[in-house]
Amino acid sequence: MQKYSLVCLILLLFFVTPDASAHQRAKYNVVIDTDCGMDDFRALTYFMASRDFNINAVQSVGGVLDAENSAKCLSSLLAEFHHEGIMLGKGQNPKSYKKDCADAMGFWKNLLRTGHQIRTNALYDAIANSRKPVIYVAMGPLTNLADLVEKHPEIVSKLTYVVWTSRTNDKHFPCGFNYNLDKSAFDKVVASGLKLKVFDAGNVLYPDDFLSLLPEIATPYALTFASFYEGQKFSSVRFCDDLLPFYILYPELFEESAGGQNFSVLRPKQDAYFDVIATRVLNAVETEKGVIITEMPRSGSLLSADVAPLAEQILSKYGYTEYKLVLLTSEMHSHLGIYSIIGAKMGLRILEYLHVGLDEVAIVSNAGSEPPISCLNDGLQIGAGTTLGYGAITISADGEVSPSAMVSYNGRKLLFKVKDEVKREIASDVMALIQKHGLESDVYWSEIRRLAIEKYWKEKSRFEIFEVEEM
Repeated sequence: MQKYSLVCLILLLFFVTPDASAHQRAKYNVVIDTDCGMDDFRALTYFMASRDFNINAVQSVGGVLDAENSAKCLSSLLAEFHHEGIMLGKGQNPKSYKKDCADAMGFWKNLLRTGHQIRTNALYDAIANSRKPVIYVAMGPLTNLADLVEKHPEIVSKLTYVVWTSRTNDKHFPCGFNYNLDKSAFDKVVASGLKLKVFDAGNVLYPDDFLSLLPEIATPYALTFASFYEGQKFSSVRFCDDLLPFYILYPELFEESAGGQNFSVLRPKQDAYFDVIATRVLNAVETEKGVIITEMPRSGSLLSADVAPLAEQILSKYGYTEYKLVLLTSEMHSHLGIYSIIGAKMGLRILEYLHVGLDEVAIVSNAGSEPPISCLNDGLQIGAGTTLGYGAITISADGEVSPSAMVSYNGRKLLFKVKDEVKREIASDVMALIQKHGLESDVYWSEIRRLAIEKYWKEKSRFEIFEVEEM
C-alpha cells in the first residue's frame, strides 16, 4: 500500500471528494448485521459517514463479541454519531459460540453508553417496511439471516443481495471464523435463493500513518475513529469488514467470480488505494455543494455585520450543514427569527437522527399558520428538504398548535418536539421584549434578531433542544 505525505493526501481529498449536498438522495438502503469486531467498528463508521446510505437497521450477532455486548456497543456508536433513530436489534448467538472468543470490549471502552431502545425484530421490520430494495450487510456469522429467511421467506424478494465477509479456500468456498461459527446458517442462506456475495478481503493493509491523517479531516467520524484507537497500536492493520461499504460505493474496485451454485466471491483489486477511499468517505460530510451556489460565505463582507463575528464559532460547534441551512432559511423567511432557526435545526436533526437522505420522510407539522410558532415551518422545510413543492410536508389543521412535527418513515412514526423548557424560555424572552419595546417598534425586531443569532442559533444545540418520541 502506497503511503502519502500529508500534503499529497490533502490534494487527493480535494480532487476526489464526491459531490454532495445537505440534502443528498441516498443511493442505497442497507441493514447491517454485526458482531462488533474492530473491523466492524471501522465499517460502521464509514457507513455512517456516507450520505449515500439510508441505514434502516443495525443488529448484533454473536461472534467476536456476544450478541448482548455487541448491541451495547452499537447503541454507543449510534449515540456518538447522533443517529439514534436507526433501528437497533439484538440478534442471536450461534449455537457454537464460546464466551472465550476474542474480546474487543477493551477497544470500545471510550465510547460505551447506555439507554438505546433495542428491538427484537429490527432487521425484519426494516426490510419488510422498506419502500425500496435493501442490501443486507453481514459482518459476522449468518445466524440472524438464516433465522430470518426461515421464519419470513417472503423477505427474500426485498433483498437486492447479501454481502458477507468470509475467508475462502482454494476451491472458492467459505472458511474461517465467520463460516465456522455457524456452518448450517450458510447452508440455509444459500438454499433460500438469496443472491449471496461472499467477500474475501485478502491482505490489504492500512498505511501505518493513517491515524495521523484523521485530525486534518476533523469530521466527527474521523475524530471518533482516531479516539477509538487512542492508546492502541495501529500498524499492519488489515482491511476486512471495513471494505464492505467501499464495495457498495465503488464496485469497480473489486473482482467478482463464481464461488458455488448459489453464491459468488468478491475480492479487492490490489492496485486500489483503499486508504484514500477511506479518507474520502470520512471527509464527505464536510464537502457539500449546493444545487447552484457552490458554497455559502463563511466570513467577511458577504455576511451581515452581526453574523460575521459569530460565523466561525457556529461553524465549529454545529458544522457547515446546519450553518448553510440556517442561512438559506433566513433568506427565504425574509428575516432572522427564533422559530425559523429552530425549524432548520429540527429538519436537519430528523434526517440525522434516522440517517436518511432526501425524499425519504413525510412530515406533518403541528406549528399551525400563525406566527411566531408557524415560522418553524419555513425552517423545517429547508432543514429536512421536505418542501411544499415536494409534497412531503403538510400542516396539521387538527389539535393543539405546537413547535413539533410528526415524521413518517418506513412504517414508523416519530414525534419531534421542542422541549418544554425551551418553549418557555422563548416565550419569556419574547414577552420581555414586547413589554419593553412594544410589538410594532423597530427596536423590538432588532432585538428579536439579536436573540435569534446570539442565543438560539449560536448557543442552542440541535442535539439538546428536541425530544423524540416513537409512537
